[in-house]
Amino acid sequence: MQDLFKKFIYTGIGFISITAETLKNTVEKLVEESKLSSDEGKKILDEFTKNTEAKKKEFEEQLSKIVEKVTARFKFVTESDLQEVIKRIEVLEGKEPAEKTTKKTVKA
Repeated sequence: MQDLFKKFIYTGIGFISITAETLKNTVEKLVEESKLSSDEGKKILDEFTKNTEAKKKEFEEQLSKIVEKVTARFKFVTESDLQEVIKRIEVLEGKEPAEKTTKKTVKA
């Protein structure tokens, strides 16, 4: 579920990146054609970047809240919950609890 949200975020960032590049090219073209001063062009790009960063942070906060609500609603297991269960199982089996027993395997 979280991977889906991450992909969604990265897709949005990709669109913003394309938009930023298009805006930059358009501003450069207008500056070359003397329809816009260099300072005005820089100001437009700076404002766009500043607004984009603010909106990105706002979006990430909202999305994080949504993910938390979905996780709570569907009762997904968190990493800390999983680690606690693993430690309890190890204690019941008579093993020493490991710090982190879940390992990802890497295929060569």
